[in-house]
Amino acid sequence: MSDQHLQQPFLQQPFLETADLLYQSADRLATQLHYAAQAITHTLTAGGKVLCAGQAEAHFLARQAAQWLVHGTSDRPRPPLAALALAEDAVGLTAQIHALGHPGDVWLAFSLEQDEPGLAAATEVAREQDLTIVAFTGETATVLGPMLRDTDVWVPIPGHQPARLMSVAWLALHGLCAAVDTQLLGEVA
Repeated sequence: MSDQHLQQPFLQQPFLETADLLYQSADRLATQLHYAAQAITHTLTAGGKVLCAGQAEAHFLARQAAQWLVHGTSDRPRPPLAALALAEDAVGLTAQIHALGHPGDVWLAFSLEQDEPGLAAATEVAREQDLTIVAFTGETATVLGPMLRDTDVWVPIPGHQPARLMSVAWLALHGLCAAVDTQLLGEVA
């Protein structure tokens, strides 16, 4: 029983640190998620699509984004939205963005600020093809940040460790997809 008591502060620390980061960045994060939801909603209502991408662990976020956009985040029925998670590998990402991306579509990219050359190359192609970039990155934005234009949306995820970026990005992504549903369906009564 004493071992359990000694481990509690150690186990609680990551939760407390993440909660503190979320509290400190809640306003900025909510504002950027609102802009991202507007960009996605505009694209979808204009007949465009959302191409979701990430490499390594961030590929899970891309798959989850496409899943939530197609099927929704609540029990409220709505038609499926045009969203697709692209390949994880560098060659596949670039080829798919060439084949599927059209001006006005959204490139929803997730970076955990690791070595992601394929994601960077595909984002450059998305930019050249005039897709609106919505980039979830760490606050340093070293991978995708230099490619963002004034018309793109940057969602700065607080933290520096990939595991923390992943967990906070997942939470922010759920908020984004719920905001898209709310913009399309209205507030829940």
